[in-house]
Amino acid sequence: MAKDQPKTDIGDLSRQTQALFDLNGVAAPQLEQVMKVQEGMLEQAETFTRHWVERRQKAVETAVETLNEMNSSGKPDPMAAMQAIAEWQRGSLERLTEDYREWMTLCMQATQLAATPQDETEQDDAASDDTAEDKAATKSKGRAAASRSKSEHATPV
Repeated sequence: MAKDQPKTDIGDLSRQTQALFDLNGVAAPQLEQVMKVQEGMLEQAETFTRHWVERRQKAVETAVETLNEMNSSGKPDPMAAMQAIAEWQRGSLERLTEDYREWMTLCMQATQLAATPQDETEQDDAASDDTAEDKAATKSKGRAAASRSKSEHATPV
């Protein structure tokens, strides 16, 4: 005697599978928040990267200027060469300090974006529908509110 094989209802299986992909009322706002956080982080990372590359270009330009300055007199002058190199190194140290400062700012802003409660971001979005000027002002207010709310509580994303 053969065992009865359970019959699979394709319609039922299809409904169960579809339910996995349907966004319910709770998941949609959370996904929107994740997207906003990622967009904000991407904008900040792009700004940091652009500034970093600009500083590297400035370092190369000043290095070439220093080499030209050292060789401009036509005769070796070790003292002038040491002074030119020291000046270039001072500028490089300033650029590295600025790299570090911007990196720390980027990390802090990314943390603040991730820790901003969803209802604050929704209020920021509602308030920023007017003009581009209002959007810029609201964005800076949102960052300030995010830093204030950080001490109150944080909602994981």
